Amino acid sequence: MGVRLLYDTNIFLYYYAGNLNAKKYFDTGFLGENRIIISRIVRLELLSFSKLSLREENIIREMLDQFVMIPLNDRIEDIAIYLRRKYSLKIPDAIIAATAYDTSSALLTADIDDFKRVTEIKIINPFR
Repeated sequence: MGVRLLYDTNIFLYYYAGNLNAKKYFDTGFLGENRIIISRIVRLELLSFSKLSLREENIIREMLDQFVMIPLNDRIEDIAIYLRRKYSLKIPDAIIAATAYDTSSALLTADIDDFKRVTEIKIINPFR
């Protein structure tokens, strides 16, 4: 049985850039063995790049459809507020960390410096 992972936005960016460390987390065998979720904020971040072509947007939308999307709710918002105040996180990072906490998921992120202070969640660095 696998683990529950929440993918940070940067994991998708590294994947689209062809990074081999990130690509292994999108392998069908890996995805099939683990429960992978994403925060609604990841979708927002990925699809809001100003220079995104229609083709790239469609590729991202198709990719995101493979994952369980966790909606933003009052509980996650309250946790995000707490984490933002405690650790001075940017709002998107606070929402992602709150989603990981609320769903008891480990956060897969390359953004170790921003998240390592958040003791309430488990962090997995894909580049170790």
